[in-house]
Amino acid sequence: MYFIVIFFSFIFTTTITFHVDMQEEFVSENGIHLAGSDAETETFFGNITDQIIPPWTPESIIMLDTDFDGVYSISIEVEDNTSYIYKFVNGLFYELEGDDNRAIDVLEDDIILDVSCFNKLDEPCLEIDNSLVEVVFIVDMQEVEISDNGVSILGANESFTNFGYHLDTLEPISAYDPASLSLLEIEDDIYSVSIYVDPGINYQYKFVNGNDWEDVEQAERGFVVSEVSGFNLNEVCYGSLEDCPEFTTQIEKLTFKTDVSNAISNNGFELGDVVVVRWGYGETLANERTDTLSLLPFSYTYKIDLDSIMVSQDAGMYYQYYKVLNNQEYREVFFNFEYDQEDIYLAERRYFSFQDIDDFSEVGIEDIVNSNVDQRRMPVFLNTDSIGQEVEVTWSVDLSPAYYQILAGDILYDIQGAYNVDNVDSLYSWGVWMNGPASMPANGETWTSWGLTLQGTTSKKMWDDGTHGDSVAGDHIYTLKLTYDESTQIAQECKFGIKGGDNESSFGLNHYENINANDPNIHLYWGSINPVFYNAWNYDLNQPTDSIECDLMDINSDGIINVIDIVAVVSIILGALEPVCGSDVNQDGIINVIDIVSIVNFILN
Repeated sequence: MYFIVIFFSFIFTTTITFHVDMQEEFVSENGIHLAGSDAETETFFGNITDQIIPPWTPESIIMLDTDFDGVYSISIEVEDNTSYIYKFVNGLFYELEGDDNRAIDVLEDDIILDVSCFNKLDEPCLEIDNSLVEVVFIVDMQEVEISDNGVSILGANESFTNFGYHLDTLEPISAYDPASLSLLEIEDDIYSVSIYVDPGINYQYKFVNGNDWEDVEQAERGFVVSEVSGFNLNEVCYGSLEDCPEFTTQIEKLTFKTDVSNAISNNGFELGDVVVVRWGYGETLANERTDTLSLLPFSYTYKIDLDSIMVSQDAGMYYQYYKVLNNQEYREVFFNFEYDQEDIYLAERRYFSFQDIDDFSEVGIEDIVNSNVDQRRMPVFLNTDSIGQEVEVTWSVDLSPAYYQILAGDILYDIQGAYNVDNVDSLYSWGVWMNGPASMPANGETWTSWGLTLQGTTSKKMWDDGTHGDSVAGDHIYTLKLTYDESTQIAQECKFGIKGGDNESSFGLNHYENINANDPNIHLYWGSINPVFYNAWNYDLNQPTDSIECDLMDINSDGIINVIDIVAVVSIILGALEPVCGSDVNQDGIINVIDIVSIVNFILN
């Protein structure tokens, strides 16, 4: 019923223009908003540029003051012959708290409302001299060691003549002078200052940890204000456009523990190498820090215990293990497959949640799982040494994960071209190519252009025909032999592409492997660089996941194998239906007449 009301509400519409005078208020940097609904049901409000506005959602309607005179306006479309209620919102705070809503009855003509004074229902605003507007700056310095010279701010107006005016003297503040304006500490690590500025003028500014140019932060900041009583800028974290996390939870003892067994077997680590953990990435610690783990006797386990650590329950902890050799740090090869934010650097860090952890708890972070995908898996490291001898390496990749992912209904998109893979017949008929620095011995190029260029580079083509080092023809394991000279680095990077397309996974996800001269065979599984997407395959057991298990020949999953299933396979072969798991009866990677015959033979026993 709700959606029916919404639909008919906007067949015939009237436009209302709202105005609110903010000259008596300190305006929030979060903006001025409008919120409201119909008066009878409070289930709908209006729309803006064909976007429906839900009832009482101020974040949906931002009011603007284009001439900076302190009056903010917005026009919305509403239903004819309907009564509406509404309020104005300053940042996050509604006006007229505890008082009646504003109200308007709409007929069929557009309406331009008189200017309302914020937080006054029937009275006009007082006439105030807002030729200069007070601006309040607040910065959180908890993530840095504060300079002995205190905290300052520098900035300038658009003509670089000044950075506003001192509140007490009205004297101009020097433009871009890190020593001209100091902030006061208003609470622990929180610093603030207020100045006057000219309305309608763009200002740029930065905070300074100290009072000279060497201490200026990198963040770019700016504002422009209207003719109002004041303007409250949001509290921000020094060096960031966001506020700092609140580090209010104390951990009595925090333990980092990891097992290097896989790093050793992967030829990227030796017992006795130094392991450090760097933690606090992404502002999840007041200051990033690095600590050295100790090797426990008669084990492959490294560990460190840390006392009295202040953390943020909301932020959790981003961290990473490093191997240290000859005073050089080498970051572990790790990708956080569960990361869903936009920071590509944090996507390569480990993460631990502190949700539901009480003060004075003891917390253990143990990365000891023997897995290729688990978030708590053991670390592996790249070996930057040279091989030291000429080695012929056999690279092989098993396409089974791609096969089952397509059967599960997904498409392998070519992120740089048009070679999308959406059916299993194309998957096995198009072939596979190897790309990246590991393929350099093939043609002297680290990365060959994806698509037709790579497809035409025969030296990077992999084989599944029993030649070129391939063990078994037709087993969907593709092979390529490459010879590396003695100066080649042991650690190598590569990516695979069906038909030469960049269709294994998204940008930044590549295979990293260490060559072992004593066992120069590197066997990989397609898509292991992105197991979140390839969820039809278990990369620890290297078999299909339970989620796509099916009964062969029972195409429609009705529990009966009969002529309906035969018809379904025929439709799949003719392209009328998408392939499903049970349709490849003999599991040869191709759905054809042999699969039909198999079903017929089963039915006839």
